[in-house]
Amino acid sequence: MRAFAVVVHWGHPGPAVALASWLADSPSVDGVTVVANDAGPRPADLAAEIGWLVPDRNLGYAGGFLAAVETRPDADCYLLLNNDVRLTEDTLGECLGLAAGERVGVVAPTLVNDDGIQSAAGTLSRLLAAPRVLEPAGPTARNVDWVTGAALVIRGDCLREVGLDGRYFLGFEDVDLCYRARDAGWRVVLTPRPAWHRGGGSIRGDRYVFYIVRNRLWFGRSRRWRARTALIAAWSALYFLPRMVVGDVVRGRRPACAPLALHGLIDGLARMPPGRAPRADEPRPARWISW
Repeated sequence: MRAFAVVVHWGHPGPAVALASWLADSPSVDGVTVVANDAGPRPADLAAEIGWLVPDRNLGYAGGFLAAVETRPDADCYLLLNNDVRLTEDTLGECLGLAAGERVGVVAPTLVNDDGIQSAAGTLSRLLAAPRVLEPAGPTARNVDWVTGAALVIRGDCLREVGLDGRYFLGFEDVDLCYRARDAGWRVVLTPRPAWHRGGGSIRGDRYVFYIVRNRLWFGRSRRWRARTALIAAWSALYFLPRMVVGDVVRGRRPACAPLALHGLIDGLARMPPGRAPRADEPRPARWISW
């Protein structure tokens, strides 16, 4: 099984060019497209056979991936990557081999950074659906609840059946995909084979605060977890938001995170947009801070 590879890009083009060039040379890959969510021009040193797709607006992680999928809607398998991920041919081959297994829909490597394991198998806390992504990978591949979206192999049939929700824009789209895949009878598999993630440089941490609050509420609502969603909203209002206020005051954070948490809570409880496309005004935090 070979994969159509999609690299979702933001920021300096160097990492995306390096990753896409490596993928284009891989015997496991059947086509590569980079989605430039920052609307950056095609780099002069990018090989001609590599696609450089510039959407008419920033589509976020899932939305950017889906824009590339539209150019290859019938692929047997898709490889979705952040531009700051690196992997080996052995890891890619292992993931694709697992994806060929019976009812395997999603496969991920174990992400490693300079401090060791960054994320492996994911779980959600019982009451507040808080992501937990630091479980040990284990010695062999195994079925898990969900896997981190920075490096994913997605079986084409699985993607076409359950889709990917671009409304999240940044965060929780990986959790949502894996849960819906498992609901439909697909397996989500983690391999201990590593991929290296140098992430965090292109998007500042304060930008995530809004999405941490809003997207967890949206996920709970999409699952029809009424009681848990109410608990998430209460926790966000009574603990997380005050914590952001204190942090802003004590650390003198600029821009302040508390307004982003508040807007995330308001948006998370407001009417969710129809369909699975990102909102026309994303990224929403750009209304309150520089993006």
